[in-house]
Amino acid sequence: MPIPFYVINMKGCEGRWKTTLERLSNLGLTVERFEATIGKQLSNKEIKQWYCPSKNKKRYNRNLSAGEIGCYISHMRIWQKMVDESMPCCVVLEDDLFINAELKDVVDATARLKNWDLIKLSDNRNFPLIDTALLDNGLTVGNYKKAPNGTQGYIISLSGAKKLLSRKPFFRPVDVDMQFHKEVGLSMIGIKPYPIAEDRSFVSEISTINGGSHSNRSTFLRNLIHRTSIHRQRKYKTADLATIINNKV
Repeated sequence: MPIPFYVINMKGCEGRWKTTLERLSNLGLTVERFEATIGKQLSNKEIKQWYCPSKNKKRYNRNLSAGEIGCYISHMRIWQKMVDESMPCCVVLEDDLFINAELKDVVDATARLKNWDLIKLSDNRNFPLIDTALLDNGLTVGNYKKAPNGTQGYIISLSGAKKLLSRKPFFRPVDVDMQFHKEVGLSMIGIKPYPIAEDRSFVSEISTINGGSHSNRSTFLRNLIHRTSIHRQRKYKTADLATIINNKV
């Protein structure tokens, strides 16, 4: 059974959806639009169902913006859909992407891997892989010491969705929470060359609709707490690659 593809797209941004749909369709991939949550349109009561301001102040270096809250909720709703429908895995993409022809090969290659929760399909900082192994078609799989940020594209398993949902209510941005993989036992790997990259020619609709991509400035203490947490987190690899590769079908 083919792995489902979901593209997160805001209402009113149909042009981005059409461009992404065309790029994926040209590769012979079938995708489904998943309507994004617009954080600015949420009531305070709705926000509190998902986001914890008190944990945010204690454990992250700044408050989240409405856009960051809406973005996290959008991803979390897909994970919940996976759980509700017992979906083994799916591909999650945002709608501001360059998409390479290798995407289909990368997705096909994951079917021969075991014991993974999340596979990164992009990294705008190009953090290095640590332990690596060769797959078919010249692909390289590996784990990280510094987990990539960004949620432009990833493949997630049902086990990964359940682990990430355990963070509700959240208090950090979704991509930062993925970097804190050890907290929930998330097994994260990457496959290079990455098949997608951010298309910066698109205007950030999250920033435009929600009135800015980031919120208030941080304080020295909040920065110190967050940086210390990141430093501790990076003592751990993002996955045990041997268990993923040695169990190939």
